[in-house]
Amino acid sequence: MSIVQTIFEVIGQAVTSFVTTLASAVNGITSLFYVEASGTDPAHMTFLGVLLLIAAGVGLVYWAFRLIKGLVRRA
Repeated sequence: MSIVQTIFEVIGQAVTSFVTTLASAVNGITSLFYVEASGTDPAHMTFLGVLLLIAAGVGLVYWAFRLIKGLVRRA
């Protein structure tokens, strides 16, 4: 086996390990907010996920209010 093949194999293994670790981290983070269905338990949002959705909704309403308020000031 040539050294070039060995280098590319090691690089390929490193990339594969990194992608696997990254996918596991993303799965762990999303499980904080949303739990998939398993057996008889249906998929549902966690308490933290519900709080995040509420915060996003309040943020959107606040942003829209400020946008309208800024447009009224210009008129």
